[in-house]
Amino acid sequence: MADEIIDIYDCNMNHLGTAPRSQAHKEGLWHKAFHCWIVKRASDGNHRVLLQLRSKNKDSHPSLLDISAAGHLQAGETPKDGIREIEEELGLKVDFDKLTKLFTINHVGEHRNYINREFNPTYLLESEKNLSELNMNPEEVDGILEATVEDLKNLFSHKVSSIYVSGLLLDKYGNYIPHTGSVSIGDFVPHEDSYYVKVMDTIKRYFDNSPQSAA
Repeated sequence: MADEIIDIYDCNMNHLGTAPRSQAHKEGLWHKAFHCWIVKRASDGNHRVLLQLRSKNKDSHPSLLDISAAGHLQAGETPKDGIREIEEELGLKVDFDKLTKLFTINHVGEHRNYINREFNPTYLLESEKNLSELNMNPEEVDGILEATVEDLKNLFSHKVSSIYVSGLLLDKYGNYIPHTGSVSIGDFVPHEDSYYVKVMDTIKRYFDNSPQSAA
């Protein structure tokens, strides 16, 4: 994959210029990445969050569960451009006005020689699509799993050590097949635990306060 050119910033989100993505992660330069959490409304209140299983061939955090769809914003792009990630990864084409802005959060992390300093505009997409209707990209996604908002909050609040998930995983023949099981915090991309809790709390408020609707 060609090295993307991305906008870089200071810690106050003042634009400084551009740099290759690899340089940004090597030197810890501030940049932006789009996050979208896809959630299925449930009549019993147990709304279900889609979790992407990152491809085992990813250069960062392979084979870990992550945000439903996410990706770096390239130089000159705005969060509106980030919706391409939903289509590229999951084959789900949506209009930006179907997304609800949750918040923008700063993320700082370091793993071996990979330094991540990001501003993350974070969105919610409500969808009624069944997992079998998604057209996942096997170069990006090894599976898609569902967990309830409450279970995810309890996991990252350290109230439980594991939670139940179900969905589809890529097999050795290139097919996405049904899967059920349990996962723990170690199975997720290491965003701060507080980030996951904040997302789940904000999603819960959205459903508590919004009328019945779906994208």
